[in-house]
Amino acid sequence: MATTYQYLLRRKAELETRMVEAQKRAQAPFEGELRAIIVALEALKQAGMSERLSAGEPAPFAPPAPGKRGRRGRSTRDMILITLTQAPGLNEAEIARQLDHRWSRPVTPAQVGRELEQMEIEGMARRSGAGWVRIEEAPQNVEERPSFSVAAPGH
Repeated sequence: MATTYQYLLRRKAELETRMVEAQKRAQAPFEGELRAIIVALEALKQAGMSERLSAGEPAPFAPPAPGKRGRRGRSTRDMILITLTQAPGLNEAEIARQLDHRWSRPVTPAQVGRELEQMEIEGMARRSGAGWVRIEEAPQNVEERPSFSVAAPGH
């Protein structure tokens, strides 16, 4: 009479054998697919196509690449600046709502806030009360006036 321990050991061995067989059966379709891919690559290599394909040039029978169509995409920063120009004093939530409403660009108020803080560092926008306003570009040709210092005689 076999003990429970021996029975469990035999059952474990049977299960391990079944698992190995199942893994072999599962790999068979992939091995067939791998062989088919290797055969196809060899056929292309014999036809002289492998060099052309690896060089990145399109096949002569390939359709031409489509040109870029439609409007130019705007960055989130550009859209925020346009919104602040048209409606200064908006807060982050209102700007996010405008971006979603006008351009169908879902942006969270936190993302708008991060972008506005970066724009504030760059001098493009500043906080005004509870909202934000766009800073128009300051003239770059500001002449510096010479500074004179007055010194007491003898010093």
